[in-house]
Amino acid sequence: MAATSPRPLGSLSLFTSAVRGWWKAFGYMSEHRLRTYHLAGPAAILAIAVAGLSLTGWLTTTIRDGLDRGLIAIGLDLNALAASEEAWWTDTLLWGASRLDWVLEWGVALLVLWLKVKVTKYLLLTLMAPFMSALAGRVRQLETGSSLPLTTGQLLRDLMRGLRTAASLLAAELVLTLALSLTGLLLTVFAAPLAILLSPVLLTLSGLVGAYFYGAAIFDAVHEQSGMDWKTSIRQGWRDRFSLLGIGTVFSLLIAVPFIGVFLAAFLGPMPCTVAAARLTFTRTP
Repeated sequence: MAATSPRPLGSLSLFTSAVRGWWKAFGYMSEHRLRTYHLAGPAAILAIAVAGLSLTGWLTTTIRDGLDRGLIAIGLDLNALAASEEAWWTDTLLWGASRLDWVLEWGVALLVLWLKVKVTKYLLLTLMAPFMSALAGRVRQLETGSSLPLTTGQLLRDLMRGLRTAASLLAAELVLTLALSLTGLLLTVFAAPLAILLSPVLLTLSGLVGAYFYGAAIFDAVHEQSGMDWKTSIRQGWRDRFSLLGIGTVFSLLIAVPFIGVFLAAFLGPMPCTVAAARLTFTRTP
């Protein structure tokens, strides 16, 4: 019978234990011949890359069209202003609108990139959820001698659970991240000196939010092997939040690497992190 390790709340050692657990997971997977689970990473990346081509175009077009309609509504239609023969101020408006259009162009590009990183992270988790759950079950068997039966129906249920969990966590992360961004914007406008002082705090909080929710998704695959439903898993995750943050921080640092972060995260993130989370959760049978 699997048991959860007793872990005191508020202990920073849980964070460092989770990070060390990720590092040790590579040796553990090699020792127990679990390295084939790494093949799930390339498969997920291929699926995400194909879907990402359409996603980028759709996001860019949708956001850009919405902003263009907003500019037209307030009288800053570039085409209409360029064709106008009215007073001198038309040229001023045209110049201002063109600068605004340039800012919006880059703003849309950055927003799409930010959304893609967030969505890609959870797409990766959703696609790999059945494999993460299967790996967690294998670790549970090695650590405790017990496991849940693996069937095609169970794999499909794991995928649907991963989709539901990822959608819930993505929505929560976006809301909290946007709230922190709005707080920073309001401070910049109305209290610039305070914004400068608090900007490191806001950036740190934003990073911790992302790391926590990634850790929650990883631990959900492990908690499933303990028989928890996804809501109970999320509540349990909060009680083990320092372990979640440790696991999530590893992934956040991997995906933040310029240009190759997504690939590194796919190969070095979900499976070793799952092993680390499972070993933190399950104890050996005496």
